[in-house]
Amino acid sequence: MTIVYRSIIALTIAAALAGCDTDTAPTVPLPNEPEALIPAPAKPFDAQIGNVTIKATKEELVVTSNTEDDKLASVESFKGIQYAEAQRFEHSEIVNLVEGALDATQFGYACPQLKTTSQTQDENCLNLNIWRPAGVDSDADLPVYVFIHGGDFEYGSGAEPLIQGDNVVAQGASEGNPFIYVSLNYRLGQLGTQWIKGENQDGNYGLGDQKRALKWVHNNIVDFGGNAQNVTVMGQGSGAMSIGFLQQDEDIAGQYFQRAIMQSNPYGFEYPSYDVAKDRNNDFDVDTSIDEIMTSQETALNGIEQLKNWLLGSLQIPILSPTADETPMSNLMPFAPYILCEKTSFLGSCNESAESPMQAGFSVPTVLGQNAHEANSFGMLFTATFLIPTVIELLTNDETELLTNEDPTKLALAIVNWLEDKNNIVLLQQKLSEQASDEVSAELVLPSSAYSAVTGLFYGAKLEGDLVEMTKCIDTNDITGTVGCLVDIVDITSHQQTQDILALTDFYPNSESSLGGALDNMKQFKTLLNDTLFNGPARHMAANNEVEATLYHFEHKPSFNMWNYNTLPNGELSIIDLFKTIGCISGACNGSELPFVFNKAVRFDGSEVRPSSKDKALMNKMSRLWFSDKLFEVQQYSDAADNVLVIDGAGFSENSTTLDWDYVTNPGVDPKLREGRLTGLAEEGLMPWQWYLN
Repeated sequence: MTIVYRSIIALTIAAALAGCDTDTAPTVPLPNEPEALIPAPAKPFDAQIGNVTIKATKEELVVTSNTEDDKLASVESFKGIQYAEAQRFEHSEIVNLVEGALDATQFGYACPQLKTTSQTQDENCLNLNIWRPAGVDSDADLPVYVFIHGGDFEYGSGAEPLIQGDNVVAQGASEGNPFIYVSLNYRLGQLGTQWIKGENQDGNYGLGDQKRALKWVHNNIVDFGGNAQNVTVMGQGSGAMSIGFLQQDEDIAGQYFQRAIMQSNPYGFEYPSYDVAKDRNNDFDVDTSIDEIMTSQETALNGIEQLKNWLLGSLQIPILSPTADETPMSNLMPFAPYILCEKTSFLGSCNESAESPMQAGFSVPTVLGQNAHEANSFGMLFTATFLIPTVIELLTNDETELLTNEDPTKLALAIVNWLEDKNNIVLLQQKLSEQASDEVSAELVLPSSAYSAVTGLFYGAKLEGDLVEMTKCIDTNDITGTVGCLVDIVDITSHQQTQDILALTDFYPNSESSLGGALDNMKQFKTLLNDTLFNGPARHMAANNEVEATLYHFEHKPSFNMWNYNTLPNGELSIIDLFKTIGCISGACNGSELPFVFNKAVRFDGSEVRPSSKDKALMNKMSRLWFSDKLFEVQQYSDAADNVLVIDGAGFSENSTTLDWDYVTNPGVDPKLREGRLTGLAEEGLMPWQWYLN
């Protein structure tokens, strides 16, 4: 690699992270700007909340607007209030406010996770934060918004700078739209999800914590000046996925929240079943050391381990993957909630499962939508689009015939076999480090020899061959030998639906003879995942629920990158986050809407960015709409009109609705998709609710 090329790469990444679309200097003098407003320092004060005296903080902020001069507004914050307590691997129980004094001037502990947090991490982390306008009386009866943070059920906290409620509460109060905002923590990773034996036995502890938080808000928010019958629960990513589950619970939905906002919920995701969760169970208990639990979690979230588990889950090799779902998706988000069992067999396996969120639908009026390029960074995707091409490059150095094999899915077993060699793992890690340091802005590609295989494996594949011969291969003491034997005697076929998808012009494999063809394969793969995991299922849910639903699509390209790869302790490099960062160099990827929702110029990690004037204008507009009744009064989605609220820049307003959205936005090339890819895929029976989520 030349010095010039490396310099170009460095400049590209620097521009993407610092702000690649910032404003240029004006060519004519501008009028003198008014003197900048300086907020008063934060001050602690005592607030009487029911029978409890809470030491809170009064904070003054600058409120910006597209139509008026900046002004100052004050909010009151209550931080780190414990809402529940729990023993490890047991469901939490509400902690009530007790008469006396409580200090709520500092954020509480963050829940244990592998990423760096600004708060100390501790298992005693079930706390929440409240922001309200200054001077609110207990009888103010204000609307309440409760935010559930994202993070793939692996990381995050309610105290992250990006999702703190100070800005939006201040601007709402200053403009006659006062409301209360609440954020919360819930248990993550292995501590948040562990299988429990038995019918309707729930090991989804993180979801349980969210339910306790909502009940706590219902019981106490009136004393803070809120209306317990006007609560909107909102979440992004795994927070939105959580709301999909919460909508199923009749004791929660409609009782403890009356509306919902789901940002980037991949309704096409297949959650692990009861039996798969059972197979993954580590049997950790209250006596297991936290170090052992977190070490296990670190292994489970290692990209190479996830790749191997994903392949084995897709191939459904009995000795290596005893139980499997229709797809191996849940291996790429291993701590997502699992589907409970309503009826078990006498052997303990599940005979009758509870409904998935897609099957259950909505219980309350709901706003849901996606960003234009979710698949560029979504947590489950990186192993398929990033590790596979890297492994193939190394693997085929010695086995070039794999790239010319008439059945490219043969690669799958070869990759599993290759990954069983520890020397190859070291080689792969070295290669990844080289890419991280030298080729950080290079496009990741899927050659045609791998494109069909990766697509088929993502949705699940099948081993076909002589059962007697396959049985002879199995040796529990020699996994490498088992896989090597299977490579020679079996065929791998994808589901008929996958074959039908790959036969469509829009997704047909391109030749790898040119770089352009390989790049097109990667683009097609991401488009397919956006269509089948995000856009298509969201549109289907909006059209097929009895309650009111509004569908939005965030298409604005920010001038800054939301992601940063310096997320691990001690300055270690997160290769996964590095490639998410690369994926978000251009376009609206997963989480790109959050600075605009909260009117905060910060990344996920809390570092500041410099938004352009277009960004600032959209921040001022979108943050006001998102925390108002107007968002729910936007024209309700109609299947016939296919009306979608499109957010694409500074000109956006609540009336920015696109009719015939699929036809206009997602035109297909194949004759079967020319009315819109989502419409065409559904008519061909190729959407998740017609297939693996049926």
